[in-house]
Amino acid sequence: MSKTVEMPWVEKYRPKSLGEMALPTARIKGQRVKLDVELKKFITDFFSERTRINKENIKIKKFNRTVIEKEQKDLIQLNTEKAAILLEGPPGIGKTSIVFALANDFNMEVVETNASDTRTKAALERRLNETSKTRGIMDFITQTKEKLILIDEVDGIYGVKDKGAVPSIINLVQKTQFPIIMCANEYKTNLQTIYKKVRRFEVNPLPNSEVLKIIHTILQKEKITLLKKEDLDLLIEKNNGDLRGIINDIQGISQGNVEGDVKELIQSLHRDSIEEIFSLIRDLFFVTSLREARNLTDKSDVDYNFLYKWVNENLPTFIKTNKELVDAFENLSLADEIFGRIRINQYWGLLPYFFDLFAGGVALSRNNKHESKGYRRVVFPRYSVGGRFSLTQPQKELIEKINKKYEISQIDFIQNFLPFLKLLSGSSRKQLKNLSDWLDLDAKAKKLLK
Repeated sequence: MSKTVEMPWVEKYRPKSLGEMALPTARIKGQRVKLDVELKKFITDFFSERTRINKENIKIKKFNRTVIEKEQKDLIQLNTEKAAILLEGPPGIGKTSIVFALANDFNMEVVETNASDTRTKAALERRLNETSKTRGIMDFITQTKEKLILIDEVDGIYGVKDKGAVPSIINLVQKTQFPIIMCANEYKTNLQTIYKKVRRFEVNPLPNSEVLKIIHTILQKEKITLLKKEDLDLLIEKNNGDLRGIINDIQGISQGNVEGDVKELIQSLHRDSIEEIFSLIRDLFFVTSLREARNLTDKSDVDYNFLYKWVNENLPTFIKTNKELVDAFENLSLADEIFGRIRINQYWGLLPYFFDLFAGGVALSRNNKHESKGYRRVVFPRYSVGGRFSLTQPQKELIEKINKKYEISQIDFIQNFLPFLKLLSGSSRKQLKNLSDWLDLDAKAKKLLK
């Protein structure tokens, strides 16, 4: 049976209601407003107006069936300011969480699409048409939830193949049967048409004091004591108020193999570094071709040597069988040999082969392509401070036992000896017993080898 893995903390601690949130300040045309009051009014006004207009349009349709075409009346359209709003503010400040909390308060279902990921006008229009005009048949039968449509990253649609996306959004806003909330990270002059049609809320990041309260609550619930006040202040500064990034960083650090002072590690992080690397590692082990692996690494801004360490550390999470692990470590070994030649001889033309072996070669060693992705815990590579690896206490005890037989460095232990012992002990219970007897291992040390 596979081990149950904890969900990302940004999802685990996403507020269920606006009342649970520390809401950021917001302004409309420079005037400060209460965001929760405005959002709740937007929802109630939408459904009230929808009911009124739909009743009027039923009468108009009935009238139009009795007269000639020239005398027919146009159907009434919903005022765009009452149909949709735009939340604009930096990434990670809680815009999406606000939308989901609002939906929960009204017992609504969120239907989400990302405008920047929808590469053409036709694709965006097709996606929104599926949700903005009609209800499913089961909605009428069971009288279940209304929908709240979330269009995220509307500021990212320019640069897509078809520049007709903005008029398509406006057209759909006018015809929607469900309220629409759009989110954007920044003001874009190319979105003037949307700004003129819907209300734009300028949402500010939370003050550091509120961010600290949220972080302390999470750390308390997770029983995390590793991070000090100055570490949290540094994380907040490094993330520029990006609460999502801060929570991702804290989860990564707390669940990794980091010990002692973590300031140097925090200094090495950059905005979205943990979120990006977590996603990249998970996606990498589910590619089905070398081309897919290359595309993933090409898109990443993560340092190639740093990425190599992450792949090496997380192999056992995604690759389970001994044969697959042997193939994966063999490819890692060849990649390391190539990188050694690159460093010594400055043969940077070999770098693509290094990428292919440690990323594509390792990922494609995993033959069980049909296993469900799911959520898997990705951990930090063991962090080196001053040239020494940060070892857990059981690892320190194990290396002491090994050193009684013959001397081995910490680096050699982590990079070579421990992976070899895991493979050897995993081949049979007899091998594990032989190793245990030879090294006089206790239960904690034997657990390291499983």
